[in-house]
Order: sequence, then C-alpha cells, then structure tokens
Amino acid sequence: MKTSHKKSLGKFLRLGGTILSSALFVWVIASQEWHLVFEHLSQISLGWVFLALGIYLSSQAFNTLRWCVLLWAHSVPITFWQAFRITWSGIFASNFLPSTIGGDGLRMAAILPYTRSKSVAFGSVALDRLINMANYACLLPLPLWFFGDKLNTLFALALPFDLRQLAEKYFPKIAGALREWASRPAAFGWAFLVAWPSNLAIMLANYVIARQLGIEISFAQVMAVQTVGYFLSVLPISINGYGVREVTFTTLLVALGASLEQASAMAVITRFLAVLVTVPGALWFSRVASDVAEKA
Repeated sequence: MKTSHKKSLGKFLRLGGTILSSALFVWVIASQEWHLVFEHLSQISLGWVFLALGIYLSSQAFNTLRWCVLLWAHSVPITFWQAFRITWSGIFASNFLPSTIGGDGLRMAAILPYTRSKSVAFGSVALDRLINMANYACLLPLPLWFFGDKLNTLFALALPFDLRQLAEKYFPKIAGALREWASRPAAFGWAFLVAWPSNLAIMLANYVIARQLGIEISFAQVMAVQTVGYFLSVLPISINGYGVREVTFTTLLVALGASLEQASAMAVITRFLAVLVTVPGALWFSRVASDVAEKA
C-alpha cells in the first residue's frame, strides 16, 4: 500500500510540476520585448542566430562538466548525462528564482540522492559557483581598463543590498566546503580550467550577435561588458538578473560607441537567446523536482 501510495504521489507531483514549470516558462517567454526582438533579429542571418545558440549550449555543457569534476573528485556516482539534466533544470529554475544562483538550491537538493552527504551536496554547488566567480574575477582588469569611473554608477545598484550580511551568512559554509575538498586540490585546478571555455563561449556568442547588429566592438570589450554583467546579475536583487543585466549591457555598450537602439537590442536579444537555451531544463524540471520531493 505504501509503495502504491508513493507511486501515486510521484505521478501527482510530476503532473503538478509539469503544469507549473510549463506555466512558469510561458511567463518567462511572455516577459520578453518581442517587438524589439523580432525587429532586430530580422537584421541577423538565421545561420548566425543558430551559431550563437549552439555556442550558448556548449557553454552550459561546460558548466555541467565543471560541476562533475568536483563531484567525481568525491567519488559521487553520477554520470555526465544525469548531472546535465540537473544542471539544466537549475538553469531553468533560475528564470523565476532570485538572482542567477536561485537554481543552485535545486541542484543541491537533486544531488543528495547520489551522495547522501549534505556537506558534499552543498559544497559541490557552492564551490562550482565560487570557482566560476574566481574565473570571472581574473577578467576584472578589462572593465576597469575600458570603463573606469563609469562602473561607479552601475555598482550603485548593489548598494541597497547588504553584501556584508550575505558574506556573514555564507562564508562559514563556503569555508567548510573548501575544507571538504582540501585533500583533492587537483579538482580545483581542473574545474577552474573548465570554467574558461564555459565563460568564453558566452562571450563569443555575444560578440557574434553584437557584430551582426553593426556594433563596432572588440572581443576584449565584450569580455569586459559580460564580466560586469555577471557580477551584478549574481546579486539577489532581482529574478535571474532581469533588468540589472539589461541596464548594464545597455549602459556599457553605449559607452563603447553603440547607439542606444543597438545597445538595447543587444541586451534584449542576448537575453532572449539565453532564455531559449533553458528549454531543455523546462522539460526536465518537473521530473527533477518530483524526484527531490519523493526522496526528501
């Protein structure tokens, strides 16, 4: 009876999750500025759009591999495909959870059945995020070189948010995660190396779109814009960085010589493509969420 009840509950959770995830995905897509997207997409060859999408997808595949490196270092019995589905579900969940790290909570819960260790579950996701941030931090000289004092206005967006409170809350947990992997230093190195193609791929896709929109910009400048956009987007001051990222991209691209129309189109189109890439996560989100609920 208990087994039958558990199966029925699982089916109900999957159905409810499917409906919920579908509704949320429709909401995310509906929030896009479609008229601006189509107006400027018409200027871009379809081949270049598919190329950019493919590059975005390859970036997320490297994101999965980076996390796998940390999990496999702890002998967690998970395949790349299993981690891929969890990662993509987390990416989709980030579309309607605070900041870009909202989906990390789903990843932490989803990995527990594979490891049964809360410290490994939290640590792997926290370190994955930390290593990615460290990778972006290596690029900070670029925005400082290109934009200088112009960054003060943008980072003023973060002032309402108490960064010290965030650090006090999560630093002990991150320190614990670092101790958990201290005996596996090679994992840090490999994960850091994998972070480079993951992040550079996003920048390459954005560079492709920028050039197709007629924006005269170098790849190094795209790297600078993306770096600033990343650090502002990870702050939990908006859902998935909505608004913050767009303001950042528009402001910095105009500072680099793009017209306001070009900069706005770039911000909206790259957001649209980034959301489109989360479609696989919408397909798997309900399954992952229901599995987490069943095994909780």
